[in-house]
Amino acid sequence: MSNAYYDNLPDAQLTIRSRILKIPNLKLISKIGDGGMSTVWKAWDIVNQRVVAVKILNKEFASDGAEIRQFRSEERLMEEIHHPGIVQAYNFDNGNGNWYYIMEYVDGYSFAELLKRKQHVRESDCLLICESVAVALDYAWNNHGLVHCDLKPENIMINTEGVIKLLDLGISHRYEFKEGPQAVPEHVLGTPAYISPEQVYGDFELDCRSDVYSLAATIYHLATGRILFPDYDTENTMRAHCDEATQARDPRAYHPELSEGFCQLLESMLVKNRDYRVANWSDVFTMCQEVEAGNKFKPRAVNGANSSIRLFS
Repeated sequence: MSNAYYDNLPDAQLTIRSRILKIPNLKLISKIGDGGMSTVWKAWDIVNQRVVAVKILNKEFASDGAEIRQFRSEERLMEEIHHPGIVQAYNFDNGNGNWYYIMEYVDGYSFAELLKRKQHVRESDCLLICESVAVALDYAWNNHGLVHCDLKPENIMINTEGVIKLLDLGISHRYEFKEGPQAVPEHVLGTPAYISPEQVYGDFELDCRSDVYSLAATIYHLATGRILFPDYDTENTMRAHCDEATQARDPRAYHPELSEGFCQLLESMLVKNRDYRVANWSDVFTMCQEVEAGNKFKPRAVNGANSSIRLFS
């Protein structure tokens, strides 16, 4: 589509919740996301002549210093990380009373959208997603101490060139080794269907193993078309992630064509006790390649540390 098309769009003035939204030097095209604290729009950047995404803090939070600092921290982290597998932010600003930041626009679709159309994703594609996310988060973890904390199908996209991209660092955590007693967080942050046991427990110092668990819960959903614990309410779902005795069904119960190695990979990533879980992103990537080569793994459960899935014996 030509630049002239975007240049002729109406000015960026849209009525949202009975307020007029104006963003300097942008022409808003369509809303592409709506969260509890912010909205995301596809927009035309008049100055740089390109399509972008703009994330705008909702008005009810725009006067809260803590919320603005959190919003700014999210943008700063996205601006620091330069990796093709993670959406990058460009700048943070305040215009006409709106706090916002501009970021890369991904022309494509999320895997949540794909699930709605296809019900499940074939094993080879699940492995590609797992490898791509592992590479991106290996870079983010080793260079920035980043723990995403909210991996799920909605936050993983594929663009028109086939590049898989991670979105939304809104609740991400930077690892800092801390000694001595630490305050336990007041609220559990994360999405219950994919949350790690240590997030449920409120551990103050999460590391990359938390994301390893959440990615496996996401891949399980993509491969089977079902979340790990589909029959539980929110509270019991979070309990199920932590309870050693509660295990989801073998993925082959839903799709018998899935390989044993693939199911063992998920079992290893979904060990409830992080001390026995796959320890890093490099191992996740290597195991994906082993599955692609047709190899299998030994059971990961050690000393009673069960996985959140129970494989056929």
